[in-house]
Amino acid sequence: MENSGVFIEQAEYIQPADFIEWSSDHPNEDDIIKKLTQSGAKLLTGPRGCGKTTLMLKAYNKLSKKGANGAFPIYVNFKSSLKLEPVYKSKANGGFWFSQWMYLKIYEGIYSSLKDLGFVSQSNLSVELDFAKKILGLLELGEIAKAEKEKIEITTYNLEDDINHVMLLTNKPRCVILLDDAAHAFSPEQQHDFFEFFRKIKSRRISPKAAIYPGVTNFPPTFNVGHDAEEINAWVNPEGEDYMWFMTTMLSRRLPREVYEALTKEQSLLTIMCYAAFGIPRILLNMVRSFYFEETIENLIKYDISFNRAKLLKQVKESNKSTLAVYTSLEKKLPTYINYVEEGNDVFNKIIDLIKAYNKDKAVEKKSISIAIKKELSSDLKKILGFFQYAGLASHKGQVSRGEKGVFEIYIINLAALIDNNAILTSKATKTDDIAIALRSRNAHEFTRTQSNYLIPEDGPALKLKMPACQKCGEERSNDEARFCSNCGSPLKAASIYEELVNEKIDVLPLTDIRIKAIKSNSGIKLIRDILHDIGHKELRSVPQIANHWATKIYQLAEEYIS
Repeated sequence: MENSGVFIEQAEYIQPADFIEWSSDHPNEDDIIKKLTQSGAKLLTGPRGCGKTTLMLKAYNKLSKKGANGAFPIYVNFKSSLKLEPVYKSKANGGFWFSQWMYLKIYEGIYSSLKDLGFVSQSNLSVELDFAKKILGLLELGEIAKAEKEKIEITTYNLEDDINHVMLLTNKPRCVILLDDAAHAFSPEQQHDFFEFFRKIKSRRISPKAAIYPGVTNFPPTFNVGHDAEEINAWVNPEGEDYMWFMTTMLSRRLPREVYEALTKEQSLLTIMCYAAFGIPRILLNMVRSFYFEETIENLIKYDISFNRAKLLKQVKESNKSTLAVYTSLEKKLPTYINYVEEGNDVFNKIIDLIKAYNKDKAVEKKSISIAIKKELSSDLKKILGFFQYAGLASHKGQVSRGEKGVFEIYIINLAALIDNNAILTSKATKTDDIAIALRSRNAHEFTRTQSNYLIPEDGPALKLKMPACQKCGEERSNDEARFCSNCGSPLKAASIYEELVNEKIDVLPLTDIRIKAIKSNSGIKLIRDILHDIGHKELRSVPQIANHWATKIYQLAEEYIS
């Protein structure tokens, strides 16, 4: 068996008793937590799995323990927001119902905070907790008609009044609202309505903080990043001095001592694994779980540890495949941009080839892991690079000037991809120690220069947005607002991203073929929707070899797929 709790990658699923013990300190943690707990609106940005939720929860825990001079903290997770996306397609007042859902989620968070602070019995808010939970359930199931019968109409002003009330009740001078998974990246309408709310709720006493994704978050014209909110980068840069300390500290806190000590005896392999995770703790935990097996013999826990080069390079390959899968999932989540996602595959391959060619004759300690693209970048390339940042294929480092040669935008490229494609040391027959040295000692000033026109040729076919097809004849609609097919004249149904995602087969989840086959053969679960509707995981738990831990894990993977 394995210690299942150790490998809970997402902070929101870790038990509070384990949270502080298991989480590693971010290299910039003091500064980030200070910004998340003090006044002012902030946007915490970073790719999936980089630790945004951990930082949000640490900020909440810090504020929860502060005295009267601290802020009243509210933590809200908006992970399930895409469940409201179909309402925009079926109802003219979809924005109203999404707003009601947001407000009710915040009320749920207020009640949770009052409970943590010992004030729940004295709350006396305008919205009762049971009512909030009831309406949230109806809205997330798409039962709008039933929700309408409740005559609900919460406004920002109602919410502000109740927040002022709880600040008075708890003797707090201000409030911090921590809005996790708040990107709403795959519903432009939700993004617009969320940031309008974010801007309106911000005041001298109320400070909203939102966790968002880079590259796929679109702000409405009325929202100005820098003026309306400051951006904070949560991603841990592999070029930072404290990078290895951060990664190994997390492993030391999560793993059994015997396992961690065995890993540290293979310093070069440990170095490669940590850098291949590319600053994303979730990826590191996914890799390390394959190197040991835990079993109990006569009430004694034994560890079977196997940490070698072949196994590690296999995990690096799997990590690269997993990151690419997150990227290609954008074809489903942002179908309008499918042509951009497909073009991005070619762009990424060109970048890998450029870095590989650059590194070919460089000394081991002077290898490049970055691409420098001369300004100005084309709008198409900017969009694709944004998608790379969302998935964790690349991270924007900043600008560098090379005098007459121009100004360049620097992007650090996913290290698992570079290792897997032999782009750092350009031969397969390389020493493990040399790979580790190249990753640890590479020169930050070594980077491959290129131009937009090379990555996306200007004389090539123009990239176009792909409109949803007519459900009857398959003709692509002329524009997103079209109501009738230009080919057959049939009424056009509004396309729902959420409906598309939940109707995907469970094969899209990162599970083994054997487990997927077992689920399909031994239960009625075939689609993502079936997992999400499996109350209490009853169907999943009826499958051989799937007990409570794996049933919960599979449900979380399905949730993650639609978030």
